[in-house]
Amino acid sequence: MKQYGELKDNIMLRGELIEELSRVYDIERLAGKVAFGTVNARELNSLKSSLSHIPNLKANLKSVNSKLLKELYERLDELTDIADLIDKAIVEEPPISIKDGGIIKSGYNSEIDEYKQASIEGKNWIVALEAKERELTGIKNLKIGYTKVFGYYIEVSKSFVKQAPIDRYIRKQTLTNGERYITEELKVMEGKILGAEEKVVNLEYLEFVKIRDEISKNIERLQQTASTVATIDVLVSLAQVADDNNYVCPEMTLDGVIDIKDGRHPVIEKMIDSRKFCSK
Repeated sequence: MKQYGELKDNIMLRGELIEELSRVYDIERLAGKVAFGTVNARELNSLKSSLSHIPNLKANLKSVNSKLLKELYERLDELTDIADLIDKAIVEEPPISIKDGGIIKSGYNSEIDEYKQASIEGKNWIVALEAKERELTGIKNLKIGYTKVFGYYIEVSKSFVKQAPIDRYIRKQTLTNGERYITEELKVMEGKILGAEEKVVNLEYLEFVKIRDEISKNIERLQQTASTVATIDVLVSLAQVADDNNYVCPEMTLDGVIDIKDGRHPVIEKMIDSRKFCSK
Protein backbone atom coordinates (compact mmCIF):
# COMPACT_ATOMS: atom_id res chain seq x y z
CA MET A 1 0.00 0.00 0.00
CA LYS A 2 1.22 3.52 -0.71
CA GLN A 3 2.71 5.62 2.05
CA TYR A 4 0.08 8.37 1.85
CA GLY A 5 -3.72 8.45 1.80
CA GLU A 6 -3.99 5.29 3.91
CA LEU A 7 -6.71 6.65 6.18
CA LYS A 8 -8.73 7.81 3.16
CA ASP A 9 -8.36 4.57 1.23
CA ASN A 10 -8.80 2.17 4.17
CA ILE A 11 -12.44 2.66 5.11
CA MET A 12 -12.44 -0.09 7.76
CA LEU A 13 -9.39 1.34 9.54
CA ARG A 14 -10.88 4.81 9.49
CA GLY A 15 -14.20 3.56 10.82
CA GLU A 16 -12.56 1.69 13.71
CA LEU A 17 -10.50 4.74 14.65
CA ILE A 18 -13.54 7.04 14.53
CA GLU A 19 -15.46 4.67 16.81
CA GLU A 20 -12.70 4.59 19.44
CA LEU A 21 -12.02 8.34 19.21
CA SER A 22 -15.71 9.08 19.86
CA ARG A 23 -15.33 7.50 23.31
CA VAL A 24 -12.27 9.49 24.34
CA TYR A 25 -12.85 12.65 26.39
CA ASP A 26 -10.51 15.65 26.51
CA ILE A 27 -7.47 13.99 28.10
CA GLU A 28 -5.40 17.18 27.94
CA ARG A 29 -8.00 19.19 29.87
CA LEU A 30 -8.32 16.48 32.54
CA ALA A 31 -4.53 16.19 32.78
CA GLY A 32 -4.38 19.94 33.36
CA LYS A 33 -6.84 19.66 36.23
CA VAL A 34 -4.72 16.88 37.73
CA ALA A 35 -1.59 19.04 37.46
CA PHE A 36 -3.28 22.02 39.13
CA GLY A 37 -4.82 19.86 41.86
CA THR A 38 -8.42 20.77 40.95
CA VAL A 39 -9.57 17.42 39.57
CA ASN A 40 -12.39 15.62 41.42
CA ALA A 41 -13.26 11.93 41.62
CA ARG A 42 -15.84 12.07 38.82
CA GLU A 43 -13.29 13.65 36.50
CA LEU A 44 -10.77 10.94 37.35
CA ASN A 45 -13.39 8.39 36.30
CA SER A 46 -13.80 10.31 33.02
CA LEU A 47 -10.04 10.11 32.58
CA LYS A 48 -10.14 6.38 33.29
CA SER A 49 -12.92 5.92 30.75
CA SER A 50 -10.91 7.74 28.09
CA LEU A 51 -7.73 5.83 28.83
CA SER A 52 -9.58 2.51 28.69
CA HIS A 53 -10.06 3.05 24.92
CA ILE A 54 -6.42 3.88 24.16
CA PRO A 55 -5.30 0.20 23.91
CA ASN A 56 -7.95 -0.49 21.23
CA LEU A 57 -7.05 2.73 19.45
CA LYS A 58 -3.41 1.66 19.38
CA ALA A 59 -4.26 -1.89 18.33
CA ASN A 60 -6.06 -0.51 15.25
CA LEU A 61 -2.81 1.19 14.18
CA LYS A 62 -0.63 -1.89 14.65
CA SER A 63 -0.58 -2.99 11.00
CA VAL A 64 -0.53 0.40 9.25
CA ASN A 65 1.89 1.12 6.40
CA SER A 66 2.15 4.90 6.53
CA LYS A 67 5.34 6.19 8.15
CA LEU A 68 3.44 8.90 10.04
CA LEU A 69 0.82 6.47 11.35
CA LYS A 70 3.58 4.10 12.46
CA GLU A 71 5.22 6.95 14.36
CA LEU A 72 1.92 7.78 16.03
CA TYR A 73 1.51 4.11 16.95
CA GLU A 74 4.91 4.12 18.67
CA ARG A 75 4.20 7.40 20.49
CA LEU A 76 0.80 6.30 21.81
CA ASP A 77 1.28 5.42 25.50
CA GLU A 78 -1.60 3.19 26.63
CA LEU A 79 -1.34 4.44 30.25
CA THR A 80 -2.92 1.24 31.58
CA ASP A 81 -1.21 1.74 34.95
CA ILE A 82 -3.04 5.02 35.51
CA ALA A 83 -6.38 3.60 34.35
CA ASP A 84 -5.90 0.59 36.67
CA LEU A 85 -5.05 2.83 39.64
CA ILE A 86 -8.22 4.87 39.20
CA ASP A 87 -10.30 1.74 38.65
CA LYS A 88 -9.04 0.10 41.84
CA ALA A 89 -9.37 3.20 44.00
CA ILE A 90 -12.40 5.27 42.95
CA VAL A 91 -16.04 4.16 43.25
CA GLU A 92 -18.12 4.13 40.07
CA GLU A 93 -20.40 7.04 41.05
CA PRO A 94 -18.54 9.32 43.48
CA PRO A 95 -19.91 12.64 44.77
CA ILE A 96 -18.71 15.89 43.20
CA SER A 97 -16.98 17.05 46.38
CA ILE A 98 -13.80 15.22 47.41
CA LYS A 99 -14.24 16.28 51.05
CA ASP A 100 -17.52 14.52 51.83
CA GLY A 101 -16.33 10.90 51.68
CA GLY A 102 -17.85 8.13 49.58
CA ILE A 103 -15.10 8.17 46.93
CA ILE A 104 -12.73 5.31 47.81
CA LYS A 105 -13.64 1.70 46.95
CA SER A 106 -13.83 -0.95 49.64
CA GLY A 107 -10.71 -3.11 49.64
CA TYR A 108 -8.36 -0.35 48.53
CA ASN A 109 -7.32 0.92 51.97
CA SER A 110 -7.63 -1.36 55.01
CA GLU A 111 -7.78 1.49 57.55
CA ILE A 112 -10.66 3.15 55.71
CA ASP A 113 -12.43 -0.22 55.51
CA GLU A 114 -12.10 -0.69 59.30
CA TYR A 115 -13.74 2.64 60.09
CA LYS A 116 -16.46 2.03 57.50
CA GLN A 117 -17.21 -1.29 59.15
CA ALA A 118 -17.35 0.38 62.57
CA SER A 119 -19.86 2.89 61.20
CA ILE A 120 -21.99 0.11 59.63
CA GLU A 121 -21.95 -1.92 62.87
CA GLY A 122 -22.94 1.19 64.82
CA LYS A 123 -25.92 1.83 62.54
CA ASN A 124 -26.97 -1.82 62.82
CA TRP A 125 -26.83 -1.36 66.59
CA ILE A 126 -29.17 1.66 66.24
CA VAL A 127 -31.69 -0.46 64.31
CA ALA A 128 -31.53 -3.16 66.99
CA LEU A 129 -31.93 -0.55 69.75
CA GLU A 130 -35.06 0.84 68.09
CA ALA A 131 -36.64 -2.64 68.05
CA LYS A 132 -35.64 -3.22 71.68
CA GLU A 133 -37.08 0.10 72.89
CA ARG A 134 -40.37 -0.51 71.10
CA GLU A 135 -40.68 -3.81 72.92
CA LEU A 136 -39.66 -2.42 76.33
CA THR A 137 -41.95 0.63 76.20
CA GLY A 138 -44.83 -0.85 74.22
CA ILE A 139 -44.70 2.20 71.92
CA LYS A 140 -45.10 0.66 68.47
CA ASN A 141 -44.40 3.87 66.51
CA LEU A 142 -41.26 4.77 68.48
CA LYS A 143 -38.39 5.55 66.14
CA ILE A 144 -34.75 6.49 66.30
CA GLY A 145 -33.69 9.24 63.90
CA TYR A 146 -30.77 11.55 63.21
CA THR A 147 -30.16 15.18 62.27
CA LYS A 148 -26.89 17.02 61.89
CA VAL A 149 -28.02 19.58 64.48
CA PHE A 150 -29.35 17.27 67.21
CA GLY A 151 -27.58 14.02 66.43
CA TYR A 152 -29.36 10.70 67.19
CA TYR A 153 -32.64 10.81 69.10
CA ILE A 154 -35.58 8.63 70.17
CA GLU A 155 -38.85 10.13 68.95
CA VAL A 156 -42.17 9.43 70.68
CA SER A 157 -45.45 10.77 69.31
CA LYS A 158 -47.62 12.98 71.54
CA SER A 159 -50.20 10.27 72.26
CA PHE A 160 -47.53 7.96 73.73
CA VAL A 161 -45.38 10.47 75.66
CA LYS A 162 -46.75 9.24 79.01
CA GLN A 163 -45.34 5.78 78.27
CA ALA A 164 -41.79 7.10 77.84
CA PRO A 165 -39.57 5.82 80.68
CA ILE A 166 -38.41 9.11 82.23
CA ASP A 167 -35.90 7.26 84.41
CA ARG A 168 -33.89 6.40 81.26
CA TYR A 169 -35.04 8.94 78.68
CA ILE A 170 -33.58 12.46 78.75
CA ARG A 171 -35.74 15.03 76.95
CA LYS A 172 -33.80 16.57 74.06
CA GLN A 173 -36.36 18.43 71.93
CA THR A 174 -40.09 19.19 72.10
CA LEU A 175 -42.08 19.00 68.88
CA THR A 176 -45.68 19.97 68.13
CA ASN A 177 -46.56 16.31 67.62
CA GLY A 178 -44.29 14.65 70.17
CA GLU A 179 -41.00 14.55 72.06
CA ARG A 180 -37.44 13.59 71.25
CA TYR A 181 -35.21 11.91 73.82
CA ILE A 182 -31.67 10.67 74.29
CA THR A 183 -30.32 7.89 76.50
CA GLU A 184 -26.81 7.45 77.86
CA GLU A 185 -26.09 4.39 75.73
CA LEU A 186 -27.44 6.10 72.60
CA LYS A 187 -25.22 9.10 73.33
CA VAL A 188 -22.14 6.87 73.68
CA MET A 189 -22.90 5.03 70.43
CA GLU A 190 -23.54 8.34 68.64
CA GLY A 191 -20.00 9.41 69.50
CA LYS A 192 -18.60 6.15 68.12
CA ILE A 193 -20.60 6.29 64.88
CA LEU A 194 -19.96 9.96 64.16
CA GLY A 195 -16.31 9.57 65.13
CA ALA A 196 -15.91 6.68 62.68
CA GLU A 197 -17.72 8.55 59.90
CA GLU A 198 -15.58 11.66 60.41
CA LYS A 199 -12.45 9.53 60.35
CA VAL A 200 -13.56 7.86 57.10
CA VAL A 201 -14.17 11.23 55.43
CA ASN A 202 -10.75 12.54 56.46
CA LEU A 203 -8.92 9.37 55.45
CA GLU A 204 -10.70 9.20 52.08
CA TYR A 205 -9.71 12.78 51.32
CA LEU A 206 -6.07 12.11 52.19
CA GLU A 207 -6.09 8.94 50.08
CA PHE A 208 -7.62 10.77 47.13
CA VAL A 209 -4.88 13.42 47.33
CA LYS A 210 -2.26 10.62 47.23
CA ILE A 211 -3.89 9.14 44.12
CA ARG A 212 -4.09 12.54 42.46
CA ASP A 213 -0.42 13.24 43.26
CA GLU A 214 0.62 9.85 41.89
CA ILE A 215 -1.18 10.55 38.62
CA SER A 216 0.34 14.04 38.57
CA LYS A 217 3.80 12.47 38.36
CA ASN A 218 2.80 11.16 34.92
CA ILE A 219 1.60 14.45 33.42
CA GLU A 220 4.14 14.33 30.58
CA ARG A 221 2.92 10.87 29.60
CA LEU A 222 -0.71 12.06 29.70
CA GLN A 223 0.12 15.12 27.61
CA GLN A 224 1.99 13.03 25.04
CA THR A 225 -0.92 10.65 24.68
CA ALA A 226 -3.38 13.57 24.50
CA SER A 227 -1.30 15.17 21.72
CA THR A 228 -1.02 11.89 19.83
CA VAL A 229 -4.75 11.22 20.07
CA ALA A 230 -5.47 14.77 18.87
CA THR A 231 -3.18 14.26 15.85
CA ILE A 232 -4.90 10.98 14.97
CA ASP A 233 -8.27 12.69 15.33
CA VAL A 234 -7.26 15.47 12.93
CA LEU A 235 -5.87 13.04 10.34
CA VAL A 236 -8.96 10.84 10.51
CA SER A 237 -11.24 13.88 10.15
CA LEU A 238 -9.32 15.14 7.13
CA ALA A 239 -9.39 11.67 5.57
CA GLN A 240 -13.16 11.46 6.13
CA VAL A 241 -13.72 14.85 4.49
CA ALA A 242 -11.46 13.88 1.59
CA ASP A 243 -13.40 10.66 1.05
CA ASP A 244 -16.82 12.31 1.40
CA ASN A 245 -15.92 14.99 -1.16
CA ASN A 246 -13.77 12.84 -3.43
CA TYR A 247 -10.71 15.02 -3.00
CA VAL A 248 -7.47 14.11 -4.78
CA CYS A 249 -4.18 14.00 -2.88
CA PRO A 250 -1.73 16.55 -4.36
CA GLU A 251 1.68 15.47 -5.58
CA MET A 252 4.42 17.46 -3.86
CA THR A 253 7.46 18.49 -5.93
CA LEU A 254 10.58 20.58 -5.36
CA ASP A 255 10.57 22.52 -8.67
CA GLY A 256 8.68 25.49 -7.27
CA VAL A 257 5.77 25.07 -9.71
CA ILE A 258 2.15 25.10 -8.52
CA ASP A 259 0.02 23.45 -11.20
CA ILE A 260 -3.67 23.11 -10.26
CA LYS A 261 -6.19 21.67 -12.70
CA ASP A 262 -9.91 21.83 -11.88
CA GLY A 263 -9.10 23.01 -8.37
CA ARG A 264 -12.08 22.97 -6.03
CA HIS A 265 -12.98 25.38 -3.23
CA PRO A 266 -14.39 23.39 -0.27
CA VAL A 267 -15.84 26.43 1.54
CA ILE A 268 -17.63 27.94 -1.46
CA GLU A 269 -18.98 24.49 -2.39
CA LYS A 270 -20.77 24.34 0.94
CA MET A 271 -22.50 27.61 0.13
CA ILE A 272 -23.87 26.70 -3.31
CA ASP A 273 -26.13 23.72 -2.72
CA SER A 274 -23.62 20.86 -3.10
CA ARG A 275 -22.53 21.85 -6.65
CA LYS A 276 -18.83 21.57 -7.37
CA PHE A 277 -16.95 24.84 -7.57
CA CYS A 278 -13.87 24.51 -9.78
CA SER A 279 -11.27 27.02 -10.84
CA LYS A 280 -10.69 27.34 -14.59
